[in-house]
Amino acid sequence: MFRRDTTAGCGVLLGLTLGVVVQLARSETTLIRMLESRGYDRNLRPNFSGAPVEVSFSMTIASIDQISEVNMDYTITIFLRQYWQDERLAFSGTNKSLSLDGRLADNLWVPDTFIPNAKESFLHKVTVDNRLIRLYPDGRIIYGLRITAKAECDMDLRKYPMDEQNCTLQFESYGYNFQDMVYVWRRGKASISGLTTLKLQQFHVGSYDVHSSKATYETGDFPKII
Repeated sequence: MFRRDTTAGCGVLLGLTLGVVVQLARSETTLIRMLESRGYDRNLRPNFSGAPVEVSFSMTIASIDQISEVNMDYTITIFLRQYWQDERLAFSGTNKSLSLDGRLADNLWVPDTFIPNAKESFLHKVTVDNRLIRLYPDGRIIYGLRITAKAECDMDLRKYPMDEQNCTLQFESYGYNFQDMVYVWRRGKASISGLTTLKLQQFHVGSYDVHSSKATYETGDFPKII
């Protein structure tokens, strides 16, 4: 919830060594070879034809840059993290997790999450696609993304300028229904961070909440979280 604040006035130097590049290349080659040897198919979800995959979420809000009463929208930048388990990726020989090059996501199955109330959105790409992959020995995965979205917000301006607006950010699966996938917030309201340090012009953040829901279309019921 955004509450209008009526009291408010209107070289990094980067280095890459050959050793790091070689190490990343070797990690990518090793993982791809492992996937090929196991007959891994990124087009099939984990536990295909079995129980639905549970995907849990957490999110850090980096900034809310603009709230437009005229266009009924707001712009937000987030670090979105998705967690699930794919036993096809389990490995042995160490009990430590592996932090992988985000570009390896193109070789793995990942949830087809999208933001249904976004007018536009994009993944940050400087200096590379801002994606994180962490793989654990039992096949658990953390998949992180840095996203900016311009999201719709149905505002009620009848009490302007003493108004309060309830704006949501929604996540859905585009193609997997409840038989294939389930969405949950990882730790309830504690799954959201960054709100206490946000600085907004004309508004300040009031209360917030999270919950799981469903999106119903002609093609079925799809997992959704808000």
